[in-house]
Amino acid sequence: MKDRMDDRLDRLFAAARNAPDDEAATDEYFETRVLARIKEQRESADPWYAAAWRLLPAFVAVAAMVTICTLTFYPAKSGDIFATITSGQDETAGISFLTGE
Repeated sequence: MKDRMDDRLDRLFAAARNAPDDEAATDEYFETRVLARIKEQRESADPWYAAAWRLLPAFVAVAAMVTICTLTFYPAKSGDIFATITSGQDETAGISFLTGE
């Protein structure tokens, strides 16, 4: 029984090897498949960094507002050590400047 099944399987493989290739089926609807694949790729979700690039103007506006507010409400302090000492500010700043620490 096993020999009969092996012979039958061998005949099936031999018939498959001798069968002509059907290339017409691969050529059919080629453009349709290509266009469907392109459409599928276009419909895929944008990566996270694409949203970051779109939000770049908002990030720049926030950074500019922070910079302007910082310069407006906290003006630069004087670099003169004697003005610091005479205005009654922190005594340790003057001492550390004069002692070189």
